[in-house]
Amino acid sequence: MIKQLFIVISFLYFVYSAPQGGDQYEAYAYQYEVKDPEKQLFFDKNESGDTSGKVSGQYSVWLPDGRLMTVKYTVDKESGYVSDVGFQDNANPLSG
Repeated sequence: MIKQLFIVISFLYFVYSAPQGGDQYEAYAYQYEVKDPEKQLFFDKNESGDTSGKVSGQYSVWLPDGRLMTVKYTVDKESGYVSDVGFQDNANPLSG
């Protein structure tokens, strides 16, 4: 359920953030990380886009069952949204 929710949110983000005219893109990059040991919470994201309009990035979420879900994705005009979802068992991103 969480996996599908993040995929849908990511897809909607890219659909609504696409330029509305022309093919002029600006390069950008951003990242964030949230760690809350008290609430056993971790998630992060990094993303970059280039002047051709290609976007690539990944985000991770520490799931309640102890796995770390990581979604790597790219978005471009030819392939659209392409993602690869992976899981790391018994992860603890709060340590270290």
